[in-house]
Amino acid sequence: MKQHVSLVRSKIQNKYYTESKVSGFSVQSDEPIALGGTNKAPSPIDLMNSALASCTAMYLLNKAEKENINVGEIKIKIIVNKNEDQSFRFERTLSFEHKVSENEQQKLLVFANKTPVTKALIKGNQVITIIK
Repeated sequence: MKQHVSLVRSKIQNKYYTESKVSGFSVQSDEPIALGGTNKAPSPIDLMNSALASCTAMYLLNKAEKENINVGEIKIKIIVNKNEDQSFRFERTLSFEHKVSENEQQKLLVFANKTPVTKALIKGNQVITIIK
């Protein structure tokens, strides 16, 4: 198994507003006012959507270059719905600055479903929590 280690240090700043340090970067998150937060930063779900969108964009740009597909700018819209069984449904819509053929679209769809974050969200995963 290939391991990816992220050392994240998070601390609550104000109610739900959180600042995390990961790989030398500062990442903030919060909840909307309607959920008791201060709405000073994206929610954790927004950050997860951002991870899915950015991973998709980077992966597609890389694959498009290798396949000589000129996509131009990639726009990605993510909509998340909670299912009755409490699982989530991520609807990802891709649009490209340049016109791509039907065949190229099919290739790009296959590539989009192979991104690391997509795989992490699709596969049954475990979260194991340890208190030290």
